[in-house]
Amino acid sequence: MRFSLQSIGLVGLFALLAVGLPECSNTLAFYNPNLRTACYKATWFLVPVPIEAVQSLVPYPLITPPFSDGSLFPTGFPPGTHPVLVASGIQRDIRMANLQIDTLLGGYVLVPWVDRLRDGKTPFHYAIRNYIGGENDNDLEAGVPTAVGTVTGTTILIASFSPNDDAFALVASNPPQFSAQVKNVIIRNILSGPSVIPEAYDFNFFTAITPLYTERTIRTTLNQPQILNNQLLCQLNAYFFNETFAEPELREGNVTLYGPPAGALPSALAGRYVRQGGLSAKAQMLGYNPEGCESAAARVDPRSLE
Repeated sequence: MRFSLQSIGLVGLFALLAVGLPECSNTLAFYNPNLRTACYKATWFLVPVPIEAVQSLVPYPLITPPFSDGSLFPTGFPPGTHPVLVASGIQRDIRMANLQIDTLLGGYVLVPWVDRLRDGKTPFHYAIRNYIGGENDNDLEAGVPTAVGTVTGTTILIASFSPNDDAFALVASNPPQFSAQVKNVIIRNILSGPSVIPEAYDFNFFTAITPLYTERTIRTTLNQPQILNNQLLCQLNAYFFNETFAEPELREGNVTLYGPPAGALPSALAGRYVRQGGLSAKAQMLGYNPEGCESAAARVDPRSLE
């Protein structure tokens, strides 16, 4: 796979700099040595949240997704709700120029289909939370990417992931059942006394027998530019799933989003969402630098959507 791209950005540094692992190798860095690239092994879920609750968190109008398109929403979508995209995974072989990071864990909660241009048709992401963490809970590994991301327009928080060395864990075998969990690290007390690490969200899932969505649903929802903190600039991070090791698996499972007082997410999203649809896969990630929102939208590569 070869792409000729000029610069990059970061929608969560969830894909930056490193040494490839056979199970999830960075195949874009050789052709794009000055761009931020990585392989991201992750699970993405779409969660239906009441429209009013989602709109209360987003300073732009929402675009109604094409729920009547059977290639994206073969079973439709719950009335009166808007999709929220939740992800958890591990980034391998993260590279940019001479900089390399072997492994980071990354996750996010995003509102897709946001009308940043107010044209009623061009979708963007609005970030609710971006999280990264070091492998085996090594917070120092996440410190620099967190600081860089926040300075360049994407607020990123340090998190603890379970498992802390893979995208998800096998917790039962008949049928195979998987889990993943993300917690926001506020204070990690490694010497004595309590730590402050509230839950953000967790997944408990199976391979879907009757999928709610298609692979194209997740690709189309995922490959939208993100509105940055100052709301003047946006950033496209492209995800490609066309390598032989992508191994996509449509999922069905429960997603729990934790709100106050004990949780890390806004109360508008808090809840247990049962039998939701998602996708586990390994994606090649390529980010652009922050730019005007119209320019970021124009960069969306049709190959990332198919």
